[in-house]
Amino acid sequence: MTQDTLNQMSAQYQAFLAPVIKANKLSAANLEALVNFQMNALQSYIDMAISRMKAAADISDPTSLQTFLSSQSDSIASLHQKLMDDTKALADLTTRFKADFDKLVQDSLSNPPAK
Repeated sequence: MTQDTLNQMSAQYQAFLAPVIKANKLSAANLEALVNFQMNALQSYIDMAISRMKAAADISDPTSLQTFLSSQSDSIASLHQKLMDDTKALADLTTRFKADFDKLVQDSLSNPPAK
């Protein structure tokens, strides 16, 4: 009888913790996705900055200065597009995270742990 009681308590405890465990796993997966996004974005911005610094370092005469200044507008347009794309990707990521958590909450509310 004691073993049955312990098994029943263990099952209830696991049923109670199941949504918490799912939320923790979802949080970890979402954090991993966010960190990967940020690291990739950071690397892109670093690459852009280094490229522009190298181009500025190559200026040696008025012609190369003119070429550098002309290429700056293309670089600024590229940076602007990258910022817009990253903003949209981050918004999509956030929307997906929220949808996943909303579904988890709805599932937990519709299937409460047995007493």
